[in-house]
Amino acid sequence: MKKQGPVKLKPVRKTYLWGTEDWMLSWLNEGLKEIPLLIKIIRARDALSVQVHPQDALAWELEQGTGKTEMWYVLDCEPGACLYYGLKHQISVNEFRKRIDNGSLLEVCRSVPVKKGDVFYIPAGLIHAIGKGITVAEVQQSSNITYRVYDYNREDANHQRRELHIEKALRAASFMPPLAGHHPMGPRIRKIGYSKTLLVQCPYFVVQLYEIEECMEGAVEDSFQSLLILEGEGSLRSVCGDLAVGQGDSILLPKGMGAYQLIGRLQILISEV
Repeated sequence: MKKQGPVKLKPVRKTYLWGTEDWMLSWLNEGLKEIPLLIKIIRARDALSVQVHPQDALAWELEQGTGKTEMWYVLDCEPGACLYYGLKHQISVNEFRKRIDNGSLLEVCRSVPVKKGDVFYIPAGLIHAIGKGITVAEVQQSSNITYRVYDYNREDANHQRRELHIEKALRAASFMPPLAGHHPMGPRIRKIGYSKTLLVQCPYFVVQLYEIEECMEGAVEDSFQSLLILEGEGSLRSVCGDLAVGQGDSILLPKGMGAYQLIGRLQILISEV
C-alpha cells in the first residue's frame, strides 16, 4: 500500500474587530474534519477580549464540545507590547464577579511585557488576552469555545457590543495566578545541522521549535505531525519526493508517513499529539 505523503495546507483567514487569524491547520481543511489540533497565526491590531476557555468535562456539559488548552509562540510585537496572562493573585468568585460588574477586572489581571520568541502555556481555565501589536502562532485543542469576560466596551459596525459570557466563565475560570512561567519547558539542544527546543508538552499536544542550519531527520509513525514554517526556505524530502517549503507554509505529515528530511535554513514549529 502506497504511503500518503506530506500535504501543503491552504490557510483560512478570519477577520475580526481586533485583527486577523489565519487558520493554518484546522477542521476547515479538506479531509481534516476530525483533526485534534487547531493551529493559527493571530495578528492583533488591537487587544483581544479578556477570556477563558473550559476544560473538557465542562465544555461537553455546556456546549457538547471539547475543552481548549492552548499555547502561544510570539512571532513579532511592537515595542512595549504586553498581554494578560492569568491573575496577579488569587481572588474569590465574588470578587471576580464584582470586578466584571464595575469594570475593574484588568486591575487584577497579570500584564506581561512580551518579546519575539516568548512562549506562553495557557491551560483551560486560565484568564488571558493577547495585547495590541502582537503576532503569535497558537497551537490549541481543536475547539472554538471562548468565554469573554471583558471587551473594552467595543462596538461593531452596527454599534453593538459583543456578547460576554459571565456565568459560563465563572464556572470555567481558575481564580489563581498561572502555575507555569512564559518560557520554553525544555532547554535548547544542539544537534549536527540543527537545534531543537521543547516549547510546550501537555496532555493534548507537544510543540517543539526546530532551528535548522543544514539538515535534520525525522519520522512520522503513530501520529501526524504539523510543520509551520516560521522563517527561511528549503525542501522536505520523503519517500514521495521533494517538496519545496518556505516561510508561511503549513505542512501536514500524515500518520505512518515514515522517515523524512528537512534541508535548508529554516525555523519551524513542529506540533504533534
